[in-house]
Amino acid sequence: MLEILDTTLREGEQTPYVNFTVDEKIEIAKRLDAVGVDMIEAGDPSVSPNVSKAIERIASFRLRAEVVAHSTATRSGIDRAKACGANRVAIFYATSKIHLDSKLHKTESEALEIIREHVSYAKSLGLKVRYTPEDATRTDFEFLVQVCNTAIQAGADRISFADTLGIMQPHVLFERIQTLRARLLPCKIDLHCHNDYGLALANAMAGIRAGANCVHTTVNGLGERVGIPDLAETILAFHNLEGTQKYDLRPLVELSSYLEKVSGFLLAPNKPITGQNAFSHKSGVHTNGILKNPKTYEPFDPSMLGRERKIVIDKYTGKSAVAARLEEYGIEVSLAELEVIVTRIKNIGDQRKQLFDADILEIAEQVTGREMDVIPHDINAMLMLEVESHVYTSSVVRRLRSFSNVSNIYEVTGDYDISAFANAENMMALNNLIEEIRTVPGIKRTETRMVLKKYNGNNK
Repeated sequence: MLEILDTTLREGEQTPYVNFTVDEKIEIAKRLDAVGVDMIEAGDPSVSPNVSKAIERIASFRLRAEVVAHSTATRSGIDRAKACGANRVAIFYATSKIHLDSKLHKTESEALEIIREHVSYAKSLGLKVRYTPEDATRTDFEFLVQVCNTAIQAGADRISFADTLGIMQPHVLFERIQTLRARLLPCKIDLHCHNDYGLALANAMAGIRAGANCVHTTVNGLGERVGIPDLAETILAFHNLEGTQKYDLRPLVELSSYLEKVSGFLLAPNKPITGQNAFSHKSGVHTNGILKNPKTYEPFDPSMLGRERKIVIDKYTGKSAVAARLEEYGIEVSLAELEVIVTRIKNIGDQRKQLFDADILEIAEQVTGREMDVIPHDINAMLMLEVESHVYTSSVVRRLRSFSNVSNIYEVTGDYDISAFANAENMMALNNLIEEIRTVPGIKRTETRMVLKKYNGNNK
């Protein structure tokens, strides 16, 4: 049965310019536990006092997931892992020739002794032990087998096969894991696959088929350089393609959004599963099929994740999509009128990047000669913003001042930290503005209050 270890709190925090507060780490751990991941790698306590504090706090919550602390092959690091209350220590020591020669300045014999000593020491402290031969995919295979069996004999019950540079191909990794499984003493095999060639998840799936037990993931695919397999992508791939249905899908989208906010690491719109465009459809052929039967162009129902599909209206749009959008507003048009509306949409689409619903309704009004005042125009709103405790409010204000539709920005006291006024041509534009503002790093929560009436001072 597949196992997932999520290492957002360790590997994920090694993403350039990403740092989490202790409270954020606790929240992430709780959300991961709600998904049902088997292990949470909470960090290396030797990195900083706050990392150590976070591991200790997470370990105290008695989560369903096993809490793992990372450590170099040093007694002091292992002692800190023990003191934090982690269930397991993950000891890593590089084994490739380039690492032994250039970084560690150790011989293979010396490396074997260091690994044996420190795995044995961790085991003597009552810790479960995972050993990671860093840069395993560039390690001489016979030496890799020797070093892993040495660690197992010393007390490790898991070996983490690390594709540290992300250089594996699925068929090669399959053969490597299959052979390694046959040569190792009894243990479980983890897969830590980096994504430098965009093959991390494919490699991980191949490794599981070959006999490995566990995939390492991070939320949103965070990690060194370009990261490792994304948690949501991994779970959905195994859930839908391999029939492994042991994890809760419902928290995944909110977890991804939370990580996007606290990390400041924004998702690409075309990111699978959690990206903005994951269930968006544009071309006429696609939208026509989707409207008739969503299975024509969707690999799975977005409602599995609590998401909805979106039909994008622009120059690629066909008549069925435009008719469906008008019907959402209770508007019926004749076939002749529809053809003219679609033609005008295509002409405008050649000149603009985005068409809002208000634009489509305005075109329909012009073509039919009928007033369709179903979307409010020229909207004013008051935005209330709460800022993360570790972020300077003034830095968020500077970002808000760059929005042309935002004015009269104030730092205030109370439940919120900032208030601002926004103006938009319609509800769709206001919604888009709010969504864009929510992506500003440091904004924790927003509240929008529509302006019903506006009065000037001095009785005017």
